[in-house]
Amino acid sequence: MSRKVSVIVPNFNYGRYVAETLESVLAQTYDDYEIIFIDDGSTDNSLVVAQHYPVKVFSQPNQGVSAARNNGAAYASGDYLLFLDSDDLLYPDTLAVMVKALDLAPASVGYVYGQLQYFGEKNDIFPAGPFDPVRLSRANYIQTSVMIRKTAFDAVNGFDRGFDLREDWELFIRCWHHGYSGQFMERPLIRYRKHRPKQVVRSMSKRRKRLSDVKLVWLYPRFFWRKLLGSPLRLMYHYVFFFHKDMVGRLGPTGLVATSSEATK
Repeated sequence: MSRKVSVIVPNFNYGRYVAETLESVLAQTYDDYEIIFIDDGSTDNSLVVAQHYPVKVFSQPNQGVSAARNNGAAYASGDYLLFLDSDDLLYPDTLAVMVKALDLAPASVGYVYGQLQYFGEKNDIFPAGPFDPVRLSRANYIQTSVMIRKTAFDAVNGFDRGFDLREDWELFIRCWHHGYSGQFMERPLIRYRKHRPKQVVRSMSKRRKRLSDVKLVWLYPRFFWRKLLGSPLRLMYHYVFFFHKDMVGRLGPTGLVATSSEATK
């Protein structure tokens, strides 16, 4: 029996890339899929571009990528979900390869993932590897665009909207705590567009990463004991001055979807 895949494409002001991204999905050798495009309050022509393609198009007030993914998943009818950022690309056989792997995997495998090929300002391969929770406690080596069972995604209540960075890492850890592991395929399955960050963006990203570390340690202190012991003063500083517990545990969709349109594939 064919498994339907819902490809969820969150977007914020990437109208210049949207056509190429959607066309990479429409060119798949696997044909049992739907595309859910969810715009997160863009101010460019993203919605206009998306509406020219046979996809389900939704928009929402700006709420961040985690909310966009969760809201998109709420409209998904597929057995499997794949989250694809609106500037990234699939290989023609990405869905076919991932569906086959997930079909053959035991139920304890919640998602499958492969390597990620950078392009643009960087042209090498992200160093992914076989699933290992100890390695996952040290760094996130799993790229965002996994193919995950919808039952598993729903069971853990999706992305934590309190994370605006490293939200995928937190999701994989939460999956592990719910009994779901991942399965690795040793080949590139996603083409990830690498942009050159400006100095101010790089500086802001560093601060956001440190706050994300605090959030992760707060949620999973036993899992992240190495991180806690490795930089206690830095974590304490960001905990005292920037963190409050309401930042985390914001799971599931918000339901704040403003408009929608649909075309038939």
